[in-house]
Amino acid sequence: MNDKDKITIDTVSRYAGVSKATVSRYLNKKYEHMSEQTRLHIRDVIDELGYRPNIIARNLKTKTTKLIGVIVSDVTNPVTVHLIKGVMDYCTKLGYQVITASSDESVAKEQEYILSMVDRQVDGLIINVVDYNEYELLNTLKESGVNMVLADRTINKILFDTVTTDNYLASKIMVEKLYSMGYDEVALFSSDLLKSNVRLSRYKAFLAASKLKTANPEEISYIFPKEREDDYKTALQNFIENNPNKRLAIFASTPMALLNLVNAAYELNLHIPEDLGVCGYDNLTWTKLIGGGITVVEQPFFDVGKESASLLLKRINGELTGPPKYIELESKIILRNSTRNPQIAKFPK
Repeated sequence: MNDKDKITIDTVSRYAGVSKATVSRYLNKKYEHMSEQTRLHIRDVIDELGYRPNIIARNLKTKTTKLIGVIVSDVTNPVTVHLIKGVMDYCTKLGYQVITASSDESVAKEQEYILSMVDRQVDGLIINVVDYNEYELLNTLKESGVNMVLADRTINKILFDTVTTDNYLASKIMVEKLYSMGYDEVALFSSDLLKSNVRLSRYKAFLAASKLKTANPEEISYIFPKEREDDYKTALQNFIENNPNKRLAIFASTPMALLNLVNAAYELNLHIPEDLGVCGYDNLTWTKLIGGGITVVEQPFFDVGKESASLLLKRINGELTGPPKYIELESKIILRNSTRNPQIAKFPK
C-alpha cells in the first residue's frame, strides 16, 4: 500500500480473504468462533498493512468506563503534580479513576498516548499539550466527539474546553512592577518559545510592558533553546556589561530559566538582590529558600486541574453543551527579597 492513511477494515478484509464481520470480531477480541489459524492470519495482515483500527469511532458506541486519561508534557516538572492532584481529587470524589502519562515534550509520544487511552475506552481526556500547532489528531478527536479538555497549555484554535492561567496579564504586571520599583533595565530570560503558547504569551507581555521604558526590548530578550548553563552565563554577562551603572533586573519566564539564571548569577559571583534583581515563574520550594526568597508568579495549578476535570465531567454527563469554553485563572505575584534592591527604595509591602 502506498497510502497507509487510506487503509480501512475493508482493505484488511480483502487482503486477508475474510469477511468484514470476521475482521471486526478479531478487532473486538471475540475469538470464540474463529480458528487460531484465521486469527493469526488477520494479525499478520494488519501488521503488514500497518493498519490502525478506528478506535475513536468504535469506542463512541461502547458503554462508559469511569476512566479519565491525563497526559502531561513533563511529569518531572514539580508544578505538574499539583495539576494532576487537582484532577484526581475532583474525579475520584465522583467515582472516576484517573490514568496518567507523560509525553516528555514529544508530540509523537503524546499522540501515541492519546490513541492508547482512547483504545482503553477512557470517557475523556485532559491534556497538557506539547505543541500549540497540533491540529491533525486533535481535529480528528473533535470530529469524532471525544470529550477532551486542554489544561494549562493552549493551541492556536479553540477546539476544546481550555483551562489556563493569565500568563499575559501576570507577566505584564510583574515587569511593570519591576520598573515601578526603580530598576532602569529589565531583561527577559526564557526557555525556547517554539511550540509553547504559554511562553510566547509571556514574551509578548514582556515586550508590551517594556516598550515605554526601553527603546528595544527585543535586544534584551534572551531565549535559550538548548538550556545550556554556559549560555545563561554568557547572556547574563552581556546584559550587565552593556548596561553599566544601571539598576538591573531579570524576569525569567519559565521555572527552568529561573533556576539557570540563579545558578549563573552565583557562578559569576553576583549578589541577589544587591547586584541584580531576579524574579520569575513558579512558586517552587527552592524559590523560598535562596537569599531571603525569589519573587515569583504563582500559578494555581491545582485549580487548573480541578476546573479542567469539572468541565470534562460536565461534558461527559451532558450537563455542558455548546461551543468550547476558554477559562483563565488568576495568578498571584509573591514579592520576596530577590527584588529588594537597597539602592532603590524600601521593599514594597
